[in-house]
Amino acid sequence: MEGYCARASRMLLAAVAMGMASVAGAAFLTRDAALAALEQYSRLIDAAPRVAVFYTQRGDAHYALNDLHGAVADYSAAIRLDDRQDRAYFGRGMALGRLGRVDAGIADLDVYIRRHPNDSVAYTKRGVRNIWRNHLADAERDLARAIELDPNNAEAHDDLGVVHARQQRLERAARHFSTAIRLDPGYQKAYHNLAICFHLRGQPGEALEIVDAGLLLDPDSRDSLLLKSSVLEALGRMDEARIVAERAEFLPESNWSERSEIDAPATQQKPE
Repeated sequence: MEGYCARASRMLLAAVAMGMASVAGAAFLTRDAALAALEQYSRLIDAAPRVAVFYTQRGDAHYALNDLHGAVADYSAAIRLDDRQDRAYFGRGMALGRLGRVDAGIADLDVYIRRHPNDSVAYTKRGVRNIWRNHLADAERDLARAIELDPNNAEAHDDLGVVHARQQRLERAARHFSTAIRLDPGYQKAYHNLAICFHLRGQPGEALEIVDAGLLLDPDSRDSLLLKSSVLEALGRMDEARIVAERAEFLPESNWSERSEIDAPATQQKPE
């Protein structure tokens, strides 16, 4: 029979876990904070291996550290222990998508959204994954719902703009990109996407102004520098275009893993 002290310790750990559950999805401000959380929850799991929320919390730390396989393993353990770990379904859906298992990730996000039908962020993330698998009608529904729930959701506006742009609805796309910039003036990818819209519409002057505004936020954005080179070519400024393209050549690709981008114009497509 389990002793009183053991039962009391287990109950105390469970109570602490319940108190932590509300911040399970909180972002870690630094890598050191995520590493500290990973160590903390590993100790707690060693002491109480049947407390599901500890695995959810450690999964969040793994995810923040870009250890996606570790995150999936911990989220799965949490769900096996307690199917009510909604944040584990959300986190696993995010991680599986990033690992390229997009359909499986969407299935997890489906569970989370059924249980949290008013979560704008969840609809946004599922919408992004529907863009990844080119299910544009599903993506449009998800992103429109995200905006309905939270009109100030800049990410959803940007990604809905991507959906419209991929269907050649460039004016509607530009409105959403502009709204994303108005809501979040530091959202660099929205500048990039809006500049592509102007470029595709044959307005290189406007495209250059917008892409330059985005580059003020991230001067080393390889994708935006390549876009600027393409725009300068369209303006006949060939020497400037060459200089910008040479600078971009030695920079890493932009890390927009949770966001979607309009297909680049043919003049600035990168080789396979």
